[in-house]
Amino acid sequence: MSSETQQNEITEAAENGQTPQAEVTEQTVQQEVAAATAVAEQSPVVGAKKAKAKKEKAPLTREQKKKLVRNIVIVPIMILVASFIRSLCVQVFMTSPELNFAPGGVTGIGTMIQYKYGFSTGYTNILINIPLLIIAFIFLNKGFAIKTACAVGLSSGGMVLMEKLNFPQYSGPNVEPVLGAIACGVLGGIAVAIMIRAGASNGGTDIIAALIQRKYQAAGITWFIMGLDAIVVLASYFVYDNGMTPVFMSFTQQFSSAMMGDVILTGFKSAIKYEIITDSPEELSAELIAKLRHSVTKIDAMGMYAHSNKALLICVIHKRQVSEFNKILKKYDNTFAYVTSTSEVLGKFN
Repeated sequence: MSSETQQNEITEAAENGQTPQAEVTEQTVQQEVAAATAVAEQSPVVGAKKAKAKKEKAPLTREQKKKLVRNIVIVPIMILVASFIRSLCVQVFMTSPELNFAPGGVTGIGTMIQYKYGFSTGYTNILINIPLLIIAFIFLNKGFAIKTACAVGLSSGGMVLMEKLNFPQYSGPNVEPVLGAIACGVLGGIAVAIMIRAGASNGGTDIIAALIQRKYQAAGITWFIMGLDAIVVLASYFVYDNGMTPVFMSFTQQFSSAMMGDVILTGFKSAIKYEIITDSPEELSAELIAKLRHSVTKIDAMGMYAHSNKALLICVIHKRQVSEFNKILKKYDNTFAYVTSTSEVLGKFN
């Protein structure tokens, strides 16, 4: 373009009050800014920051709120209550002069040491558990290890404090050792059930058993715990001065604890499952639904002996309804049923 043409364009633009070069420059800057912003938004770092900001601003759902309240409020209270009950069992029953028996696990070792040397069970409990808790934190679930550490610390501190304050014990001339062992087991079972619900444990043999099961997953953890506890209980025969009495009391306490823990954890949600082979599925199902208020599931089946068509009915009921269920079944010929016990029922179950 000649200088004359350029001069004419400038003169014309000036007469019209326009500045072409400035306008072009401003548009160019705006385009460059828009392009830079688009590139920045596509950047992984900026995108992650934006996603994080959106996530932080999103309100908590009802389930998230429940989980938060449980972790911050309910679980600590459960661990505190269970630890107090455990300390109470040791002080009131296990170390009572008239009872003096050793339950399984680290607590049993602690009560035997206290009986022989006067060293508090609380100190023994925490000293033995420290290395186990470190191992659990490294190799097992960290949340489980932290909760268990809190439980061990609280229960051990409670044992020491109750001993120093001379907390009352189950002792005196009219003491019944067996009743003391049963009461100790019931309270201990409540504490264990609460601790399990909170996602923690009492430490000691529970941690050892969990570590062993991590290596040998085919075996059940319950058998490891029972085996380790049995070794401690049998060792108490050589520590106490009244022969087999402490051993029998320990087994009584453990049985009571196991029964109470099972009732709390599964007893209220357990049920009975019937599986019925019948030629009258419609009539039987209708009567069961009407009288027991529980639904029935029907599956088509075939009897392989006679190759005849059958119906398999599945019905889950409360334990208290077993007698009425059996009366209904007796009305129907060519009906065969077998019963299994379920430890827990999830979902809607009236």
